[in-house]
Amino acid sequence: MPQTAVIAPPAAPPAAPLTADAWAWLDGGSAGMFAAAGPFRKSSTPPAEETAFYVNDFALSDAAPWRIPARTTALPEAPAAEQPGVAWVPPSREDFAAVFADLMQGVRTRNILKAVPVAVATGRLLSGNPAAWLRHLLSHRPAGIQGLPFAWMEEAHGFGGFTPEILFQIDGTRLTTMALAGTTDADHAAELTERPKLGREHAVVVDELQRRLAALGKVTTGKREVVRQGTMRHLRTPLEVTLAEPPTGAALNEIIRLLHPTPALGVSPRHDSAIALLQSCRDRMQTPAAFGAPFGVAWPGGALFVVAIRGVFWHGDDVLLPAGCGIVAGSEFEAEWAELELKRAWVKRALGLEAS
Repeated sequence: MPQTAVIAPPAAPPAAPLTADAWAWLDGGSAGMFAAAGPFRKSSTPPAEETAFYVNDFALSDAAPWRIPARTTALPEAPAAEQPGVAWVPPSREDFAAVFADLMQGVRTRNILKAVPVAVATGRLLSGNPAAWLRHLLSHRPAGIQGLPFAWMEEAHGFGGFTPEILFQIDGTRLTTMALAGTTDADHAAELTERPKLGREHAVVVDELQRRLAALGKVTTGKREVVRQGTMRHLRTPLEVTLAEPPTGAALNEIIRLLHPTPALGVSPRHDSAIALLQSCRDRMQTPAAFGAPFGVAWPGGALFVVAIRGVFWHGDDVLLPAGCGIVAGSEFEAEWAELELKRAWVKRALGLEAS
């Protein structure tokens, strides 16, 4: 896999409007570092011989989600930036309790096995520029911050952070993914292997991914493990499948739709009524459209898609900090509420946005 993105100029005039005031960032570790500034042209499919970024919402409603850089130069080094000041308002406990009750009713009636509600802290920008700050932060990652740095900025809105979750990665015909579900703080890490609820939550994700991946080929499932992200601990199981041929163009879109959303951020089973219930819960909690959505990059011979979590989402002076939790049989409100706060607190610390 390439260690740096080689961004070729477009082979033909742009078929969709160029976006000049935009930039993209995805540090995939061993997969390579990908960053580019606008202008970008939009496309419904990725080009075969160019690097392109994928930007969409949770519902995958953008028919032209690919952003193809028109410049061959990468982003210049990020200058120092002022740390933003944000006045935070915590999410409504009462509103989340209502959403939690509705989803637990779906679990009790066996309409759903697992769903992921979201609670959103809202903020008002008091000073600084979140886009400039985030770009500086991602290029100068603070010591001890785990996760893959990701960001997309366009005009007055954007999102970014450090995600622990890969939706899938392509290397030739090899597709790898992960089930990442089940969270505790570091002091209660033993519960990941001892608490039945957390085991069920993780197993639902593994089983669902195995079923979906079986449509692509023989699935190999790795060993479940405990991984860390700062003060948090998660259960993770790697999965792999060998494809018949390297996916290009529309085939990549089909894989995205096959895997997104995994039950780690969505709902299982993935039928119409369950999806409608989940979307209703997201809307009621004013969840950013891009939270939990696929964000990625494709290049000749490979691709990497992450899940847009553990970050902030902003539009103008409005800043949103969402977090989700897995609801299954045996879920308890207080434990889930505490998990949401654990995740939001980590993001504030990692992104230097604790000021209020």
